[in-house]
Amino acid sequence: MLAAVRPPISSRSNVFKVLRSVSNNNETSLKVSSVLSQSKDIRLDVQGLRAVAVLAVLAYHMNNSWLQSGYVGVDVFFVISGFIITALLTEPGSKIHLPSFYVNRIKRIVPAYAIMLAVVSVASSILFLSADFEFFRQSLKSAALFTSNQYFSDFGSYFAPRAEELPLLHTWSLAIEMQFYLFFPLVLLCLPRAWRLPVLSLLTVGLFMWSGIKVSDGGYAHAYFSLLARMPEFLLGGIVALGLRHREMPVRLSVVLGLLGAILLAISFVLVDKTQFPGYWSVLPCVGAALVIAARRGPVNRLLSTRAMVWVGSISYSLYLWHWPVLAFIRYYVGQYELNGGWLFVALVASFVLAWLSYRFVEQPTRKLSGARRLAPRFALAVVGIASIVLLAIRFNPLIVPPVPQEQARYAAPELICHGQQIGECKRGLASAIPSVLVIGDSHAAQLNYFLDQAGTEQGVAYRVLTASSCVPIPAFDVERLPEYAQQPCRSQIIAVKQALLTMDKVIIAGMWQYQMPSPAFVKALQAFLNDASADPKQVVVLGQVPMFRTDVQRVRRFRELGLPATLTFNNEWKAANQQVAELTRGIPGVHYVDFSNSSFFADAPYEQGELIYQDNHHLNEIGARRYGHFAGGQLQQLFDPTQSSVSLKQ
Repeated sequence: MLAAVRPPISSRSNVFKVLRSVSNNNETSLKVSSVLSQSKDIRLDVQGLRAVAVLAVLAYHMNNSWLQSGYVGVDVFFVISGFIITALLTEPGSKIHLPSFYVNRIKRIVPAYAIMLAVVSVASSILFLSADFEFFRQSLKSAALFTSNQYFSDFGSYFAPRAEELPLLHTWSLAIEMQFYLFFPLVLLCLPRAWRLPVLSLLTVGLFMWSGIKVSDGGYAHAYFSLLARMPEFLLGGIVALGLRHREMPVRLSVVLGLLGAILLAISFVLVDKTQFPGYWSVLPCVGAALVIAARRGPVNRLLSTRAMVWVGSISYSLYLWHWPVLAFIRYYVGQYELNGGWLFVALVASFVLAWLSYRFVEQPTRKLSGARRLAPRFALAVVGIASIVLLAIRFNPLIVPPVPQEQARYAAPELICHGQQIGECKRGLASAIPSVLVIGDSHAAQLNYFLDQAGTEQGVAYRVLTASSCVPIPAFDVERLPEYAQQPCRSQIIAVKQALLTMDKVIIAGMWQYQMPSPAFVKALQAFLNDASADPKQVVVLGQVPMFRTDVQRVRRFRELGLPATLTFNNEWKAANQQVAELTRGIPGVHYVDFSNSSFFADAPYEQGELIYQDNHHLNEIGARRYGHFAGGQLQQLFDPTQSSVSLKQ
């Protein structure tokens, strides 16, 4: 992120010389006090606008209810970058020198970025479970190549850490920025000077419209990480740089533009709909930022030029780099998104301290370096050192705390079960029996595969199991509620269940009810399904959710072996959800509700007779699934006795 300048009215042509000198950083980096005393040429208001952007992002990431749309601060950064880069590249009387431009971009972005990657790699190696570290390692490769926007665009796995626990998720925006820097100078080189403003204007309008259409068609998840969808935000900043090069607005107009821009930004931070973003909504914060930059003068720009705002703006790049990993590691450790006041204070202090250290000892010194002979050996040494740290971190993750046996780390081999896919007959239980019971649900049904093998072998029955991530595959299930990666597998399993119901009259439904029941559409779909099954008639057993913990039990085990304090506490939301399901099933003929969550089997959860039976905070592992099947299989089978009436069985 470049320092920005205010052009003196008497010498507008000097502005781009100042920009280039600040960008190349051949002079000593300015401290806040000296910046304020030398404000003749420095665009302090743009530095302050950086502060607004990074603070909005920080507030949103700390708790997304604080500033509902604070993530648009990233878009403000893109507009600022487009403005300054365009001003540098189109300086009157000079030509675009690609090698110098790319070297300066590398000096500006890569050193602090690489240090962050190395430190995060070490921390991840220590804290992360082996399975979680594998996801981190994959994201690290894409982050190192500045392609993480593509990686996270295609990212999607139910078994991955939650998004807020991925310490490199924020690198998607830096990847987009570097990709823009790579090709934008080439675009300008191909355009005659007289064509630049009209061509960039047409591109900006066209790309904003394209983004809006794509998002309106439901592609917002991919558009969010798309360079093409974000490109008009950079270009809008470029239009401001080109359009105001030879113009000086009246003071009154500047005041109005600054106020209008501030109002648009304020509205953007609270009203933008993330399910329709970027799209047409992205125009709002981008135009707001562009108007503030174009204003140059007025009360808004003076407020942005205050000492505190300029200081935060000066460390904004490093603050953006460090705040997200800090929050991600804390959330991984405590096992929940919402942090209490103590953890939020730790996160805030750690973010600013790390940002200042990065700015003072990495950003500023590297900006002063010049000349290929000085740069090459230092960069080569830094690359070797950082790469060595990263490689050692990757190697030592499984050695720091040995991974648990496979049967404790999963509930079934994912490639062998019909979870979002069709594998053979999807049969479990007694090998010689014909499937007579259909088992459906989300991952809480998928965890019953070895349960059904155990129960089926003991009871002499076979089951057909059809499940999908986050999805209970019944007609009218609200698929649109799911993450995009889970939607198509869910639809496929709904079709498979519909076909299977034609030949089966016994059904078991299991689910993570505390996730499903808050959806009115799902409750309506489940009630309709149970009523239709009763009228068919079919016998249906609805299985209560197993107890859930606030913290992943495997993580607690690792933290304790590392000597870190870690406790397990129940997440009691499952109790209320189970009660809702019990009420919904009550009185429907042929429908049985059974809840083993308060049974003796779960009395010492997550252990049973001293053996760990959970794979995470709400799924049983293979050992737990088999033991659960032995404990409950016979009781479930009794419920399919046609002589029994509708009952609600609680152990």
